[in-house]
Amino acid sequence: MRVPWAGRLICALSLSSVLGADILAAQPPREGSTRNHKAGIAALSVVRDGAELLVSFRLDRALDERTWEKIESGLPTGFTYDIQVQRLRRRWFDKRVGATRLQVVAMYNALTREYLVNFKRDGELYASRVVTSAADLERALTVFDKLPSIEMEDELAGRFVLRVRAELRSRTRLGLIPDRVHTAWVQTQPFPPFRRSVRETGAK
Repeated sequence: MRVPWAGRLICALSLSSVLGADILAAQPPREGSTRNHKAGIAALSVVRDGAELLVSFRLDRALDERTWEKIESGLPTGFTYDIQVQRLRRRWFDKRVGATRLQVVAMYNALTREYLVNFKRDGELYASRVVTSAADLERALTVFDKLPSIEMEDELAGRFVLRVRAELRSRTRLGLIPDRVHTAWVQTQPFPPFRRSVRETGAK
């Protein structure tokens, strides 16, 4: 019997807090800065679970001082992750086989000194967590382990890649034109629809 997507997402997010501790142990939450080092997706991998792709990755160097100030002011703050599967084809304008958007937003409660983190998939709320430390908040916002993402049937032919990027913030160009700041796309190695596990090749 398949576990509902929302339940599997909650389990994956809980597991990511444990597994993410080693990944971020050497990164103090308040010292990273995107001014000196660009934020980016790292440690991308994907495995199959039936028809579903489970994706793991982390977002590095995204929580700079400005972002922490926004969080601690009580404003909703977070990141949006675009996850896509593309078929490797030449001379095709739309190569996407499937796509989803994961939005992770934190709100700080100054009275309880807790952070409420909400997780949405394609605009729909699937899970919420309360964390009490900056380190746990950073893991919740940036580290994901075997996160259910896109369903992919075995009948599909060809070779595919899964790619991920993060939307970091919005901005205005020239004081007039709204714009959004993204990381570079990072993608896995090409894989057939039935391969069990693949990892990233680099930014695209």
